[in-house]
Amino acid sequence: MFRNILYKAFSLKGSREVAAFNRDSGNCAATQSQRLLQIVSKNADTEYGKKHDFASIKCVSDFQKAVPVCDYDTLSERIERIANGEKNILTSEQPFMFATTSGTTGSRKLIPVTASYLTEFRKASVTSGYHMLKHFPGVAQGVALSIFSPAEEGRTAGNLPYGAISGRLYHSEPALIRRHISPLPYEIFLIKDYETRYYTLLRCALVLPIACIYTLNPSTIALLGRRLKLYGERLIDDIKRGVISPPGLMPDAAHAAIGRFLRKDLARAKFLQDLWEKDQFVADKVWPSLSLISCWTKAAASFYLQDFPDLFGDVPVCDITYGASEGRGTVFLSPERQALAIRSHFFEFIETEKMEKGSHETLTASQLEMGKEYYILFTTSAGLYRYHINDIVRVSDWFNDTPCLEFLHKGGNVSSFTGEKLTESQVTEAASQCARLENLSLRFFTVIPEFRPEPHYQLWFESQKMLNEAQLFQLAERFDQCLSESNSEYEVKRSSMRLAAPKAFQLAANTYENLRKQMVANGMPDAQIKISHLNPKPEIKALLKERITAIPLPA
Repeated sequence: MFRNILYKAFSLKGSREVAAFNRDSGNCAATQSQRLLQIVSKNADTEYGKKHDFASIKCVSDFQKAVPVCDYDTLSERIERIANGEKNILTSEQPFMFATTSGTTGSRKLIPVTASYLTEFRKASVTSGYHMLKHFPGVAQGVALSIFSPAEEGRTAGNLPYGAISGRLYHSEPALIRRHISPLPYEIFLIKDYETRYYTLLRCALVLPIACIYTLNPSTIALLGRRLKLYGERLIDDIKRGVISPPGLMPDAAHAAIGRFLRKDLARAKFLQDLWEKDQFVADKVWPSLSLISCWTKAAASFYLQDFPDLFGDVPVCDITYGASEGRGTVFLSPERQALAIRSHFFEFIETEKMEKGSHETLTASQLEMGKEYYILFTTSAGLYRYHINDIVRVSDWFNDTPCLEFLHKGGNVSSFTGEKLTESQVTEAASQCARLENLSLRFFTVIPEFRPEPHYQLWFESQKMLNEAQLFQLAERFDQCLSESNSEYEVKRSSMRLAAPKAFQLAANTYENLRKQMVANGMPDAQIKISHLNPKPEIKALLKERITAIPLPA
């Protein structure tokens, strides 16, 4: 098949980049130094380059002395000028778009994207894709169900588009790849109506040999699995009749784009109907070729994986690698191993303990220590220099001379009434363990610090099972135990009664899904829906509080 030829061509091309990565990973310091000097020399004549004397930078230490650690607020005025059409501000190469990112705090940010930056990003993607195919060869036996967001959400005052980098990466794929490997039409992801978009996605995917589901957010994948069950009979009937009957309005452009997927297919409809009647209408059965699900699996995202066995059977789930709109952090080597993307950007690190004491003393990649935790800084071809993304990573291994990293959580999202310093990773671990021990399936949760009447934590959660007062008390007790196991300082504070016992509050059914719908309707891409599992934004907290249910009495 032609698809096999494309995969073989990719493997051949990928092997060259993999060989280069393997070679360069043996001398991490030299590779990173070269990458840095390439970036600064290219941008020496920009406004930012002149201000920080890029022309005189000859080594990493020169760069660290000349350029301050920065964040988005530091660069926002310059980025706004670029958005208004000014040139040669941060980069000599004019950005062709801005990637939008909401992060976990504040309003939406505009991240410049240049052609060189996209090349940096793709280097890591090629190496990752090569190794992923090596570990999961079944992926090459079908097509990918990739979920992304629109590449253009609007235009700046300078007429530069802004949108999701995932959509832009899709557009930059060769037409043959879009046709034969990632064939779901882009127009599907422009459908505004939430239910119609996912119905259309499933209607098209059900007539394809899906071998891989690939998207960032695991909650999106779980939602897709639940919609498969919800709309099963309707989807089967559509396939039988060669039509589509979505729950909402279908834009003309989307309907035209999916025309080739709407052929009447009686054999496929019968196969699916048989599964439905046997109560086996789940992803791994409707797509026997499904070999891999690739998404975020680390930190807070891991919570949403608990429903995957019910929705997707024993299909392997693999982390999609660490990265963001601001830069690509790691490359995939194996299911449990991701190396720093040293051929893509220049990286620096700050020990978490020193950062918390106000120090910005940085280390290069080759100076890191096994098992230690660091804040990571990016320097890229898109004009982010020593950019503090506020992510905390841990060194989990080494590949040759290059560190392997694991994303832990966002920095700053730490709650500490009396020195317990609870992190989002810890509350996620505790809530997941608590749910397993109580045999309770949680759809969503967040932990709220409350000062009154005494400092304590509240577990707000959504579950299909409605708990009574006694069960809520038992759940809170179990959560207390799990938090104590995750954080020894929390245990000390509870034992000394400086922290009161936690409480559990149940949210109404479909709270999380309705909140997602509302956020998507307000223009937030699916992949950027990140509701914190610890102390969420005030506006999110207010919406969730309205959904707390009355407590049923014990039977």
